[in-house]
Order: sequence, then structure tokens, then C-alpha cells
Amino acid sequence: MYQSATGFRFALLKLTSARVLIASGLIAVSLMIAGCAQAPVPQDRYYRLSAPPPAGGGLVLPGTVEVDRFGAEGLASGRAIIFVDGNGAATLQEYNYDFWHKPPGDMLRDAMIDYLRGSNAARNFVTPEMRADTDYLLTGRIQVLETVRGSEPRAIVALELAVTDGKTGAVRLVRSYRSEVPASDGSVKAAVAAANQGVADIFARFLGDLRG
Repeated sequence: MYQSATGFRFALLKLTSARVLIASGLIAVSLMIAGCAQAPVPQDRYYRLSAPPPAGGGLVLPGTVEVDRFGAEGLASGRAIIFVDGNGAATLQEYNYDFWHKPPGDMLRDAMIDYLRGSNAARNFVTPEMRADTDYLLTGRIQVLETVRGSEPRAIVALELAVTDGKTGAVRLVRSYRSEVPASDGSVKAAVAAANQGVADIFARFLGDLRG
């Protein structure tokens, strides 16, 4: 009688253990299926700001020009690309996976140097880190650098640019420029292309003002 009870309990224990193992296996399989069904995590994407220089041109700033990184405040100083939804939207947002490959102030400084060098506007260009004697100081400030989504996608770029005498500090030119360029579609890639076109437009107008 005692052995029968013991055998019964042992059989019951084995049955319970088997059920636990089966349940654990089903849970593991369910988790694996759920994991496979999840969408892959998007990859980060990085973009450049640039402006192709015009073909040649005359000397505008004889001597050495120091170009500092463009100043920026708030979201415009970060690497995440900024967007607003629709016309007149007041809320600025950042894309989660789309970034400038360097801070915009650094990219715009480099783009300005390449643009003016390619147009033969000055003999030499340096940055403050070089601690060189300079004849002119070129500074810039990012006022707006954002994209607009919605029915009329576009990029908005606004820059303040100034040139001062490196010896006396006299202001040769200080001006604000704004450019709004329609994007070919609603993608971030198209918005970046529109932003680059806006930068090129502003640089061309700035160079035209320097030439007088």
C-alpha cells in the first residue's frame, strides 16, 4: 500500500515536470517567433552640407582670410536634422535616425572655405587653430537650418555672414540671408539636397555682395 502511494506520487511528479518543460518550451518558441516578427531597427544615416563653387572669378579679399566655425544656438547647433510638420508649424522636432555627419557650424565653415577658394576670392584661408596673421575675419551664424514636411516639403536656411578687417576690426560687410528651396519629395534625402541648394544660393549672393 505504501509503495503504491509512493509510486503514484512519483508518477505525478514526473507528469508535472513534463508539463512544466512543455510549457517552458512553448513560451521559448513564442518568444522566438515574436522576436523574428519584429521590424529591424533602422540604421542611422548621415548627411553633408556643401556648396559647389562657381567657376573661377576675380580676387575679392587680397591677403589671408580667417574663417571660424559658424555660431549656432539651440537645436541648430546639434547634429540631428530638424523638421517641422506642415506650413506654419511652431513645433521643432528632431529625426531619430538622420544626422549631419558633423556639427552644422563646422560643415558650413568648411563649405565656405571650399566655396571661396574655388572662386579665387582670396589668396589664403586659415582657421583660428592655425594662429596665423590674417587680413580679414569671416564669421557666420546659423539663424535657421530646418526642413519642412507635408504637402509642400522644403528646406529653410538662414545665415548671418560678416567680413571684418583683421587689423583694424572695421566692418567690410555684414548681412543676413535666407533661402527656402522646395524638395523633390518628402524624404530626408530630398530635404538635405534642398538644404544644400539653399546654402549654395546664400553663398553665391554673399560672394556677389563682396564683389560689389
